[in-house]
Amino acid sequence: MYDLIQLIENSSRTINSDFCRWFKNVPPAAGWNVVSDYSLGDSNKQNDAFSFVIFPNHDTLDNIASYIAAVAPRDIKASRKPSQGLLDYLCCPVTFSFSFLVERQSRYLRSVITLTEMKGLADVLQAIVREWAVEEPPNAAYYEAVGQRLRLLAAELAKKDPSLKLLRQIFIVASFATIVLAMVNDAKSPLTIRWISDRDAMFDRHDGIAFDLAWVLFQCMRRIKGGVVDLRRPQLAFATPGMDGVTEYAEFVRLADYLAGTLADIKLPQMMFTHPKFPPVFNRLLVNSPNNAVIELVDAEIGIKSRRLVFGEPPIGATSARRRGEGDSSRGS
Repeated sequence: MYDLIQLIENSSRTINSDFCRWFKNVPPAAGWNVVSDYSLGDSNKQNDAFSFVIFPNHDTLDNIASYIAAVAPRDIKASRKPSQGLLDYLCCPVTFSFSFLVERQSRYLRSVITLTEMKGLADVLQAIVREWAVEEPPNAAYYEAVGQRLRLLAAELAKKDPSLKLLRQIFIVASFATIVLAMVNDAKSPLTIRWISDRDAMFDRHDGIAFDLAWVLFQCMRRIKGGVVDLRRPQLAFATPGMDGVTEYAEFVRLADYLAGTLADIKLPQMMFTHPKFPPVFNRLLVNSPNNAVIELVDAEIGIKSRRLVFGEPPIGATSARRRGEGDSSRGS
């Protein structure tokens, strides 16, 4: 997983630069939010998509949630037209998105995220967490809880027939989140980062092991990069809608929903979509965009390829809507 994270980081250097420019006026030591949603496992789509929308605490969360609730449809997936108010917010100076497009044919990058790889990483991370517990006695109870969830993960991986599809999803989303958290931390030295994810089986497993993996990998990557590591910051908080029995973050998840749905639906390289609501989202958010970035991951014969996708204006007269009767060739699932 370290190699995969480093591969993606190498291909996203221009994204980091764009992020720094976009938020150059936001001072260090601010509070930040990362909101994520996913479009996975749809056999009618060419891609699986993981989208993360990043924004500082430019207002109270209640006010931001109220704005989103006022402009977003109740059911984005069932809506026939995109919300202009939601698109406006995703293009405004206080938001930046980082999305990961994974070719469905790769089956969640199974050539590199193998059972052996996942088992090995679970064992290594358990050992690392034990070391940290010894080095930081005040945090020993927290590390013990993380270690217990890692042990449950390792036990599942050791079963005769583990759920490899879901487990790969967990390791993938944790790796992508690690990259996003590192980008925010390196650029802005935040005091806090809150990661809000949509409800998904990935985050139900072992009491949120996906969050734990992202946190531990983030801390490991900080140490690999070298330099001074301040263990007191950033403080990371994790949440899903209704996770604490009180707070509903559904409005925030809608931000990433538009991006994930559009990117999962796009057919490359033809640049076509299955539904007329997606081209307006694509054109507004992703064409010549300074603040909505995409990385594509393809399982090639020589290994995983990672590259940034940049979309420009189409030729005059071109259309991105699929014509009646035009379908996808079968690519497997």
